[in-house]
Amino acid sequence: MREHRKLIVISAFLVPAIAASSICERTCTAYLQQFKLDGCVPGSKTVCCSSLPYTGSYTLCIAHCSAKERLAAWKSFRQTCKLPNCGSNASYDDVYIAALDSNVSEQEALTRDDSLDTAVNTSWEKFSAWYAYQDAKARNSRSSKIFGAILASYWALLMAISCCSKLYYRICHSRLANRGRLSAIIQKHVILPALFGYRHLQPVLICGIPLTTFPLRWQAYSCALFVVLNLIFLLAEFNVTEAASSVIDETSQAALYAANRSGIMAVTLMVPLLQFAGRNSLLTRMTGWSNDSYKLFHRWTARILVLDSIIHTIAISAYLMYSGGQSEYRAVILHRTNVFGIVAVVASCMILIQALYVFQQSWYEIFLALHLGFAIIFFVGLWQHLSGYTFVYPLYVAIAIYAVDRLLRLLRVLSGNLTGSAEIHANADATQIIIKPLIPFNYRPGQYACLYILRFNFWQSNPFSVAETRDNQYIFIAKRRRGVTARLHGYAVDRDTHRARIWLEGPYGISHPLERYESVLLLAGGIGITTVISYALHLKREGRQQQVALVWAIREKESVSWIASQLRKVAENDFIEVHVFVTSGAMEAARDKLDIVQFEEAPDDKSTLSDCRTIFEMDCDDDNDDRLYKEPLFDDCGDSSSESGPLFDKFIPSTVHFHYYRPRISSIIRDSISHESNSLAVFACGPARMVDEARSAVIANLDETGGKRIDYFEDAFG
Repeated sequence: MREHRKLIVISAFLVPAIAASSICERTCTAYLQQFKLDGCVPGSKTVCCSSLPYTGSYTLCIAHCSAKERLAAWKSFRQTCKLPNCGSNASYDDVYIAALDSNVSEQEALTRDDSLDTAVNTSWEKFSAWYAYQDAKARNSRSSKIFGAILASYWALLMAISCCSKLYYRICHSRLANRGRLSAIIQKHVILPALFGYRHLQPVLICGIPLTTFPLRWQAYSCALFVVLNLIFLLAEFNVTEAASSVIDETSQAALYAANRSGIMAVTLMVPLLQFAGRNSLLTRMTGWSNDSYKLFHRWTARILVLDSIIHTIAISAYLMYSGGQSEYRAVILHRTNVFGIVAVVASCMILIQALYVFQQSWYEIFLALHLGFAIIFFVGLWQHLSGYTFVYPLYVAIAIYAVDRLLRLLRVLSGNLTGSAEIHANADATQIIIKPLIPFNYRPGQYACLYILRFNFWQSNPFSVAETRDNQYIFIAKRRRGVTARLHGYAVDRDTHRARIWLEGPYGISHPLERYESVLLLAGGIGITTVISYALHLKREGRQQQVALVWAIREKESVSWIASQLRKVAENDFIEVHVFVTSGAMEAARDKLDIVQFEEAPDDKSTLSDCRTIFEMDCDDDNDDRLYKEPLFDDCGDSSSESGPLFDKFIPSTVHFHYYRPRISSIIRDSISHESNSLAVFACGPARMVDEARSAVIANLDETGGKRIDYFEDAFG
């Protein structure tokens, strides 16, 4: 029985050069590994080709198969064994007759200590048991590949549904009609809401530590169905057969089949994993998925892949321990390919740990370096582990997808950034970056680009939204925070040349068709104005008579200098209404700047656009000052040492309404919905709390639209 256990272990880890062969051939190849035949090295069929005892034993074994299987097995053997002066050059009948004339029984062959110089005659009973075992393995392998393909295709199907939905939206809604009741229900209860409550972008805090964020409901449902499918496939029937029990007991069969299935499914998931990891601008435009959605699906695919890998490791260890004992376990587990497999599993677990939300938010640059390092270790380990198996092609497909994505990104960078120079201007707490690439890219409002700031780290890029395009120049606004943005701002302050080596890669992201709505509400918070102002400028260029309201909440009034020139262009239009809410130092700023008879802080119920009190409006109607009509420099509009720069009043038109209190987003959205129009688009970009509040307000008012079409869009990096 111990010899059988050794043989089972060997047959489970044979180099699968015969993986696509018939069950008859696999049965005989695996079965003959237990015998010591002259000139034959166990585990290598090519070496055994020159062994006449092995060739004769092989013909006696395949004689138990059907005529069709026997001919296929012998043809495959001859193709493999193209060696001179060996038995494979003879016909099957000649070798078979010679083996019948001179052979030994199985029992005698197993008791011999020396090598056999004659063929071994296999019994029908043993052959049948081994055949059943190999057949069960083959069926389990086929079902495992099907299950893995279904899991990978699940994401492809979800993408296809999103593509069709977006295509229908573009073709059939050229003029936006009223939303049907079913569509409104789906929007209200599936598409827009977060999984729990209204918090989506705001992190869940435990003891002040951000642990995670809640996905949107449709995202959560998609991931939950993916997890359920994976569990169903893992627990599906393993094709354990009683006919093979004399070769391998049913418990060992179940452990082996579970190991094979989980391993095959894990390898197959490499394809969607790397698909979600790349910057797929084409897929993003086709599906309409946000960057947040791609990252979420990447994380959950990775978690399921790691789960399947751990199950694979545990199941194969249990199988080896149960069927072969500790000695066989150590011998197999310390094999080079299996050691690399263990390294890959450990690296994948480390990736999950260091990719926790708290590490990404607190130490992003360290997280990125560790993530890349562990990913390289994982890929190398997995590749080496699978090098002895035929089921390695999903890994090659995944690597090819990722390599193509990287190549396209490199071409984007090199095609327009040969000079790699950008103009930068520092403001009190922000930096304006102006880049003119060699080859202009096809930019749409709301899209972003990734900038490589070569002076600091050429290997890492940071996403920035394009605030404006002007004469093939792309203007970005980077608020000074930690890391790269702080260093870039310091560099701009310390240098007089206002030049830096920056490469641009893009564009990426989604551009929403806001111009197709009769009414548009643009909500911005802080630096989120860069995305919002690009939409406002686009609507201005379109020139359609829409009702457009731009609401911007900022902490300090001096932040207006970030986009002073762009804001002036937008506010010159009669159909675009601009409201700026200053939420910090409101009373003091108002008293110092204006001679107001009495200052009143607006109560919560006075925070709508239609009835709120404007307490600060600038008068810039001096026609004699031509500076009003010139393009202001970025650093001319504000100064960190004073509340307002010397030219501040000249560049902000009176049509920009200032309010010194925090806007009540829910009231603003409710007021916008009450306007007389057939369609309304609400777009929000800003702090997590503000965007979550905007989404919640839209959801709460969907039942009160009176048939009006209300669509909500947001821009955020999750």
